[in-house]
Amino acid sequence: MAIPFKYNRRSLLIRRVSNSMTVGAIAIVVGVFVAAMAIVGGLNSAINDTSSPDNMILIGRGADSEANSLITLDQLDALKFLPAIKRDDGGNPLVSPELTEEVFMPAGDTLDNLPIRGVLPVSTQIHEKVRIIAGRMFAPALNEVIIGKLILNQYPGCSLGADLKIGRRIWKVVGVFESGGSSFESEVWGDLHSLQEDSRRGSSYNSIRLKLVPGADVHSLIQRCADDPRINLQAKPESEYYKEQSAIAANLRVLGLSVAGIMAFAAIFAAMNTMYAAASARTTEIGTLRALGFSPLAIMTSFLAESSALAFVAGIIGVILALPVNGLSTKFNGGAVSAPTLAFNFHITPVIAIQALVFAIVIGALGGWLPARQAMRVSVVNALRRN
Repeated sequence: MAIPFKYNRRSLLIRRVSNSMTVGAIAIVVGVFVAAMAIVGGLNSAINDTSSPDNMILIGRGADSEANSLITLDQLDALKFLPAIKRDDGGNPLVSPELTEEVFMPAGDTLDNLPIRGVLPVSTQIHEKVRIIAGRMFAPALNEVIIGKLILNQYPGCSLGADLKIGRRIWKVVGVFESGGSSFESEVWGDLHSLQEDSRRGSSYNSIRLKLVPGADVHSLIQRCADDPRINLQAKPESEYYKEQSAIAANLRVLGLSVAGIMAFAAIFAAMNTMYAAASARTTEIGTLRALGFSPLAIMTSFLAESSALAFVAGIIGVILALPVNGLSTKFNGGAVSAPTLAFNFHITPVIAIQALVFAIVIGALGGWLPARQAMRVSVVNALRRN
């Protein structure tokens, strides 16, 4: 027979001060957990949202990213007209050779690595999420660029109509674009040939993006690009490529969970202290309940229910406390000098909120476990004699 919930409700209301302190401790831990997961979620979303399901990316053999890849003009010419590549209305293959560079830009007391991407006009047909939201698209060979909305006004020259000093040139910012929250929104885009000339890269590229025809045999295309000596490139679906690049988000998740776990120990002890005090103060009540026929298991379940209820309320408060960070913009460069700085938004999802509530309940259950076991072992005779 279970103990009525109204008994637990009355018990929780009696010890308001100690319960409030426990709720506050757990709420802070949950708030930190949600904020940490929001960072991971935002970073992961920015990386993964960069891909399109029918796009492929080609990089040099042995390279693990665009940054250390090298592709020649001959390799580009050799793959342009493969049958799996989609074409526009004029019959031109939807193939976008791209060059990426990074420049140091002042950001307060530090320097960020601002990514610059050289593209051709065809790139907008392949990167379909890219959309101009202010100004216009850059004109080739006129030293014009467009910037992602997340770096707007973040660096000197990164504003509409401003002059942006990159490399040996001064570029005119003529437009601002968005890209569905992807990492492209942290980049500057300009004419490919102008960037090649400015960086003295000749006719080389870092990557090639291409759009596939519906139903294309992806595996055969990957094999063809690897086996054909004229091409000799590694090809991957964009989704797979960015999944590999999101390993840094997984590392941040581990770090965030570690910090939250350390703080959770303190919250568990706070809950344990509260429930031990409750068990000590209610020894006579426990004996009376046992005398009325309630089993030791019912006693333990009742105490666990109380600690879990406290933690659940704390979890809700913690999620609410963390909600203001949702949508806030921040930057990350992985701590490496050569890593590009990625701007992204904190991203609190319903899944994160549910995980936070489960996390809070686990804290409450762990904190209430030992006091609940102590309560269930109280002797009826000793408890009533104490009264």
